[in-house]
Amino acid sequence: MPALNKKERSRRIRGSLSREEILGAALEILHQESLEKLSMRNIARKLGCSVASPYAYFKSQEDIVRTLIIQGEADLTDRLQKARRSSNDVFEQLTAIAYTYWDFATENRELHRVMFGTTMGGATYRRVFPSLPTSYRVYLEALRYASQTGAIPHGRDQYRAIARTMWAWMFGVITLEMTDLVHARPGNHPIEEGIRMFVALLRSGVEI
Repeated sequence: MPALNKKERSRRIRGSLSREEILGAALEILHQESLEKLSMRNIARKLGCSVASPYAYFKSQEDIVRTLIIQGEADLTDRLQKARRSSNDVFEQLTAIAYTYWDFATENRELHRVMFGTTMGGATYRRVFPSLPTSYRVYLEALRYASQTGAIPHGRDQYRAIARTMWAWMFGVITLEMTDLVHARPGNHPIEEGIRMFVALLRSGVEI
């Protein structure tokens, strides 16, 4: 980003800074550096404004993190809804949802960590969404409908347990990949093998 001259800096101080610019700078810091580097001071430095300027829109750093989480959740939910609508076949829906979740997480690595991790962001996420987040509800609804219609030959009381297990698996694979602890075999997508296993299990009707 080109350096701002004194005239540009003073103009920003007088109030030309927008809420969207602040969020954009915060997201850039998050993606390029880390949550630890996200501060009002670093946001101000990136935007070439006074440290006080972001406070015109946000009460605190946590308020900014909260807004980024809400935007991230809305984006993920929208993507998952589109994935579910991509097919009438429940197994194709679940496959599309899994790949879509993977794509979101890998495209937004730091934001995903903030949303679902154990850091300050993760704690904030749980305060913002104390019950089920909308993204998970899209996935849960797909399994509920499949269970009720008989597309998945398991008891109707089991779809929540199936949802928890599959979601935990997706989250675990993503975390392991991002931390370089586990890698897929050459030529395989990291979640391809797991999807095949879950689909086979769900189709079988084997008691779980």
